[in-house]
Amino acid sequence: MPRQQRRQHGEGSVFQRTRDGRWVARADLGYGPDGRRTQRLFVRSTPREAIDARDRFLDARRDGFTLPKGRQPTVAEWVRHWGENIARPQIDPNTWYRSYRQRCDDLIIPYFTRVKLAELSEEDIEEWHRHLKARPSQRGGQPLSASTITTAHRILSSALKVAVMRGRMPRNPCSNVPPPKIDRAAPEPPSADELDMILAACRDRPGGARWVLAITTGLRQGEALALQWRDVRLKAPAAVTVRKSAARIEGELVTKEPKSRKSRRVVPLPAVAVAALTAHRDAQAAVPLPGALVFTSARGGPVHSRADWQAWSDLLAELGLPHYRVHDLRHAFATTLLEQGMDPRVVQDLMGWSTAAMAEIYTHVRPVMHQRAVSALDQVFGQ
Repeated sequence: MPRQQRRQHGEGSVFQRTRDGRWVARADLGYGPDGRRTQRLFVRSTPREAIDARDRFLDARRDGFTLPKGRQPTVAEWVRHWGENIARPQIDPNTWYRSYRQRCDDLIIPYFTRVKLAELSEEDIEEWHRHLKARPSQRGGQPLSASTITTAHRILSSALKVAVMRGRMPRNPCSNVPPPKIDRAAPEPPSADELDMILAACRDRPGGARWVLAITTGLRQGEALALQWRDVRLKAPAAVTVRKSAARIEGELVTKEPKSRKSRRVVPLPAVAVAALTAHRDAQAAVPLPGALVFTSARGGPVHSRADWQAWSDLLAELGLPHYRVHDLRHAFATTLLEQGMDPRVVQDLMGWSTAAMAEIYTHVRPVMHQRAVSALDQVFGQ
């Protein structure tokens, strides 16, 4: 039996073979088509040489890949090349690290390591779907959701579309195989009464201005946590200007451009938000500089998204309210505007939506909107 030595940063193990004394570094490559985790072994004379060989291989997988010359690439090789050299430069860094890269590395590449790109068929895609539906997720071991599989399908389809354009394959088989159907239930944001409870609780609560701002402006979490005092105008006409968004990329806090061009916007502040932000500014240890963050940690640094979520969860627990997401306050803001009869085009501008179609996801028809429709009909057809 080999003597296993130690794990190397979660990337596999290193051990010495008893039969010849050579050292082996193991790289874990995720799940293969048979539902089992796949691996690759690097055998060298010393542990350092084995580790270096494995690390060079993993670096090539993570940081880019050049297609092999003189032979037809596999689907896995093409997806790696497409991701690093074509998709990554065009995608928001946060989206790349949190979505594209993870799905390529975990859900696509391990399955298609032996399938030639030009030979990929619709039946291969259907079998891949069945494989994904059967395999457990890495978090919790539950089956992958239809939404996760559909996202992976669309990423693979985007990669294959470029391959077709460049003459690498005759057609895109993903175009002929539908992804799993997603039954997405519309999220329920806090009601008007619940929002009133939250606003009342935040009036004298340290850090309460964070949630007053979310309720009254619909800013995304990253937009609020990246907000600087230079972007806040408390005198009439009071408003906040969204210029940046906070995100964590590979564990590092960064400030990036907003989600889209439409996300760079000016959002007016109602009186309750002006009062909350004024009190929040006055409570800070010193008069904040224009470039200082509006919301900071106890030590004065940026607020981690997880700490922000925990503060929100604590507030809901104290009020005895359901466990709403931070993002549900954005849903509530859009719904409130439409309930008040706001023009959907204005709502689109205030929310920073790229298209008006986003209203179908972010708005929720409540009884008050139904009643307004009935009242309008009564005025037209009333006796």
